[in-house]
Amino acid sequence: MSISPITVAAIQALPTGYLLNPENVSHAVDLLKKASQRGADFACFPEAYPASGEEEIRQAARELRIFVIAGFIVKEGGQIYNESVLLDSAGQVIGRQRKVHAVPGVEPFARGNDYIPMETPRGKIGILICIDGWGFPEGFYRFNKAGVDLIFNPCLIFKKKPQKRMSLLARVLDYKLPIVAPNNAVWSLRIFAADPGLPEEGGQSLILAPPAFQSREEIEGFMKEAASCEGWILAKGGKDEEILLATIDVQALRHTRSLWNDCFGACLL
Repeated sequence: MSISPITVAAIQALPTGYLLNPENVSHAVDLLKKASQRGADFACFPEAYPASGEEEIRQAARELRIFVIAGFIVKEGGQIYNESVLLDSAGQVIGRQRKVHAVPGVEPFARGNDYIPMETPRGKIGILICIDGWGFPEGFYRFNKAGVDLIFNPCLIFKKKPQKRMSLLARVLDYKLPIVAPNNAVWSLRIFAADPGLPEEGGQSLILAPPAFQSREEIEGFMKEAASCEGWILAKGGKDEEILLATIDVQALRHTRSLWNDCFGACLL
């Protein structure tokens, strides 16, 4: 089945006050409306945003006919989990991904235990929450083996942005998979209202994708050059709240990966 190109939105949201503030829910709905008006087929929020209000986000996805990746803080069995949910354009839950590498002593979350590919009519989706994507390689490896077409990497990141940028460029080069990595806007991180808050940080959301090479000759040309991959960054955020957009040709990139795997070694000769 042929898949038409999709427009993805990385929503660099600015939380209001603290992460579990209920005001973030209505603001998230407003941001979804803006992304939809700008033509987004898929919209991804930062890690753990809006943190609550799943029913309201489901309703917005249904009304706007847009796929949504939203972050929630979930209590279950006496544990707290950091979870991203993929909703379809009817507001139904396609899948849930819990953060696997919750940082001990920093995040009050229990760890998820698996990476879950999610099927959509627009391609197979993988979600890697923050450091699960840019900090550890196994999630990308597992999703690539599962035939995923597109990775969403919602982040809530303070400092280490250069490392994230380098890591995600390396992941795209390794697997030829596009990545949508929204971060929070510059903000003082507070999860709960009583938290003192960290120094303000954030911004520099990214959307990355490899060139959709459609011939062996194109790949050979790239492999024989001393070429930079910086041009594979399709969109980069600043410090303030904003919505980044890019169009991803999932079908063409499937062909690119197939060609690259077939000729990789020979292309260096």
